[in-house]
Amino acid sequence: MLTTVILRRLLFSFPTILGVATLAFLLGHMSPGDPAIAAMGLDLDGESMIDPDELARVREELGLNKPLIVQYLQWIGNALQGDFGTSYVSSTEVSEMVFEALPTTMLLLVLTMSTAIISGMALGIVSAVFRGRSMDYVARMIAIIGVSTPTFWFALVLMLTFAFAIPIFPMNGPVSEHGLIAMALPTLAIALHPAALIARMTRSSMLEVLSQDMIRTAAAKGLGKWRVFMVHGLRNAINPVITVIGFQFANLMGGAVAVEFIFSLPGLGSLLIEGIYEKDILLIQGAVLVIGVAFALSNLIVDLLYMVIDPRIRV
Repeated sequence: MLTTVILRRLLFSFPTILGVATLAFLLGHMSPGDPAIAAMGLDLDGESMIDPDELARVREELGLNKPLIVQYLQWIGNALQGDFGTSYVSSTEVSEMVFEALPTTMLLLVLTMSTAIISGMALGIVSAVFRGRSMDYVARMIAIIGVSTPTFWFALVLMLTFAFAIPIFPMNGPVSEHGLIAMALPTLAIALHPAALIARMTRSSMLEVLSQDMIRTAAAKGLGKWRVFMVHGLRNAINPVITVIGFQFANLMGGAVAVEFIFSLPGLGSLLIEGIYEKDILLIQGAVLVIGVAFALSNLIVDLLYMVIDPRIRV
């Protein structure tokens, strides 16, 4: 049965992935500039000095003179085989560039999601258990600040404070140069917003469950307070929290694009910004497609977690 569910979810994910691929293709072609000019090593300011015949030759060589639908079908067919084409600017396989950058982004996302889940759920549980007390007000204030703070602004504040004014962490650079400490500030910068949302949802869901008769019955049987909260309360309140966690993956990818660029991390975000800046269409399309596939897979994992935590969903 589990295999059937996985296959069904994968089938339902295919239209989403195809839509993301189509959007990535169109965005690449709609962005300002001519990729043929970028392939010739020139910027937009040098367009007036280009030989029209040479430009036409380069466009033909890159296949940019073909109808848009033909370019799309060729690209999507190659992408399904794992071939994202060759970068117009660096003449390197896009798939190679993407999969070299992917481990850095995945490490950042794993650290960020772990930090957000642990801190967010802990904050939400404390807020629910101590409802109406000072700890509840403090936790709610932290959550409000987290929801209201832009990721890029918080990243800059962390950098100026803990890498420049108080040089505890490295200003920027990859993990290979500084070790995992290079991920500390980027992780905190991205984790603040999802942690705040997880805390608010955990508190709301826990308060709803703790008001039910089963909680009063469990307490009346003499079970310990924290056993009632964690075993009977949290397990029944966890499904909405998992939904929020799953939806936060897209926000994390968006935050990673800015934060990787700010901290000079060689991940998918930096690669995507580099492709946009250099008008490298194939690089943009490859990076966006991989991000879209990762988002679809995260939704699949969330659906499977529902089935593991709540057996009623299996029926």
